[in-house]
Amino acid sequence: MPEAGPRIVIVGGGFAGLYAATHLARSELIHRDARITLVDRKNYFTFTPLLAEVAAGTLLREHVTNPYRVLARQYGFDFVRDEVSGLDLKEKTVIGGQGSYPFDYLVLAAGAAPTYFGNADIEERALPFTTVDDAVVIRNRVIDSFERALHAPTDEERTLETTFVIAGAGPAGVELASEIRHLSQGRLPQYFQGAPPARVVLADPGNRILRAWDAELAEAGRDRLCSYGVDVRLNTHIVAASEDSVTLDGPEGREDIPTKTLVWTAGTMPASWVGSLGLPTERGALEVNEFLQVKGHPHIFAVGDVSMLMDVRAEMPFPRVAPIAISQGVRAAGNIEGLVFGRPLEAYHAHHAGKIVSLGSGMALVDILGIRLTGRLAWWIYRTAYLLKLVGMKNKVRVLLTFALNRVFDPDIASPISERV
Repeated sequence: MPEAGPRIVIVGGGFAGLYAATHLARSELIHRDARITLVDRKNYFTFTPLLAEVAAGTLLREHVTNPYRVLARQYGFDFVRDEVSGLDLKEKTVIGGQGSYPFDYLVLAAGAAPTYFGNADIEERALPFTTVDDAVVIRNRVIDSFERALHAPTDEERTLETTFVIAGAGPAGVELASEIRHLSQGRLPQYFQGAPPARVVLADPGNRILRAWDAELAEAGRDRLCSYGVDVRLNTHIVAASEDSVTLDGPEGREDIPTKTLVWTAGTMPASWVGSLGLPTERGALEVNEFLQVKGHPHIFAVGDVSMLMDVRAEMPFPRVAPIAISQGVRAAGNIEGLVFGRPLEAYHAHHAGKIVSLGSGMALVDILGIRLTGRLAWWIYRTAYLLKLVGMKNKVRVLLTFALNRVFDPDIASPISERV
């Protein structure tokens, strides 16, 4: 009998895992009868850079999701829906709730989950913002808050409903603050006459927004947010949250903001089960070498948010953003090819041409190859870049048509999915 080809299992189907799978499925390994299996607890891929527009109702969940089984058939890999709980390192097997998956090579790309830094009250009260379901819940919360404000008996209770606090002024927080401001101050008031003016507060412990960005460009973004009416609080920690308030600790001391809505974009960490795999970790993430191999385990690779790899030029870990995850997934796939064919491995070097963040209302910030732009030209670059990066031609067409329709028709302000409390 012919010798079976290598078994490659990829755990996690975010940007890193999906690009690793598609690269491997189109590589020379197909001539070695390689079997490539992607395992994820969801059955769809999410294009996370556009989640803020889902939260604002500009796009719907089907615009930013793509079924893994469709992608698997298109590219030629296998997909299994399962939740991974551990590894058997001796038997080289991934353990899931529905079965086990033997491997010769393993790519761990399980992503990350929100971290609340041990504050149980904040964890209980805050709405996370990492998945498409989170974005839909936030959208519904904003719309339903206006519904409740119309019936609230006092001005204080009405204001409580239409105040929204966002923790974290990284790209996710900035985009979400921009979109919630546009929804709550620009779109909804025409349908909810009598509701008080909405207030959006963006709080961050750093001394500027977008800390990994060029300082002048970040300051231009802050000025734009402030001109929109977003209340930007820097050098400010969120230290407590209750059912009807959020406590900020900033330069002027502590302040309670009356609100029923706190959205958390202030930090993520790899899932807790990563630390129980028996693999070396640092700060909760898997330690890898320059080839993205988990230290001491040359046949196991860790990429994206689940790994800890220092950027020696910046003297800090690589940022947890989609372009880094994509390039790490591709590099890990290339190094698996190298191991199979006996070729030298290649060290990972970040392929990150630049940064883009939307400020809503046709404005954006762009820092690409040293070219820094703000305003409408930057917004067109933002739109074009994400349209090109969207996974699946169907989604590209859907999003392009929806953007065109949004210029003519008002957005849908129904909230049909019950939010969690």
